[in-house]
Amino acid sequence: MLNDIAVLLPVDRPAGVLIDCAASVASRFEAHLDGIACVYQALNPMIASEAAAVVMAAQYETSVEQAAIVLDQFEIATRRLGIPHDAKSTFNVSYAATRTVTEMSRLYDLNIIAQPDRSNPSQTDFLSEAVLFGSGRPVLMVPYITHAPVRTDRVLICWDGGVPAARAVHDAMPFLRKATTIDIVAVNEAEDDAGEVSSTALITHLARRDLAARSHRLTADTSNIHNAILSLAADNDTDLIVMGAYGHSRLREFILGGTTRGMFESLTVPALISH
Repeated sequence: MLNDIAVLLPVDRPAGVLIDCAASVASRFEAHLDGIACVYQALNPMIASEAAAVVMAAQYETSVEQAAIVLDQFEIATRRLGIPHDAKSTFNVSYAATRTVTEMSRLYDLNIIAQPDRSNPSQTDFLSEAVLFGSGRPVLMVPYITHAPVRTDRVLICWDGGVPAARAVHDAMPFLRKATTIDIVAVNEAEDDAGEVSSTALITHLARRDLAARSHRLTADTSNIHNAILSLAADNDTDLIVMGAYGHSRLREFILGGTTRGMFESLTVPALISH
């Protein structure tokens, strides 16, 4: 079950929709919900020129004020719905604040994050990858085009038999048990594949848990796999995508695989992602 959930709140862009989505998930599972706002301080302001230091200080104060506003929004929303909650903030230079949030995220059953919007960058955009790679916990990514609370009636599992996909299915079990329809998409899987980790085997695995699912086999070029998945999701009116994230981290640099990167950039419905 999902008992303890966190939502990572941006302070330099509107957070109302993300708060509503997180609250809808917490309400659905009767879970505790923590709202975490991350404020970045300028790096080495003491060695900057006097004029630059003034600008840095003003930017920091603005971020602190915005964080307070966002956390007030979070408090109002969670109190209105009777959700047990806590509001938290971190204040530090970027790498230290990111490390702190990543460490905090390891204690939650689920971390809810906003999809980065390349057309409207946020200071916290890279937190999504940092938490995905560094928390060991699943994330629920909410698309920036979302305008409504999260629904979980129709779930689409992206399946390739790999370790991240298997972990995602396990992490998504609370959502799968509440779904009315479960679809499985396997891209470039042979029609006669009935191996140990085929989509057919996954259907059997889910059936043993009283979860009925149907599979879809698609063919797509490697560079177009994410578009094929999102097209199927649109055709099926999917509410939630379940997927594994492929990639690796090197120090503080996070590198996603091609299909995972494509999903991060093009996501149209919420996605539960595990690494």
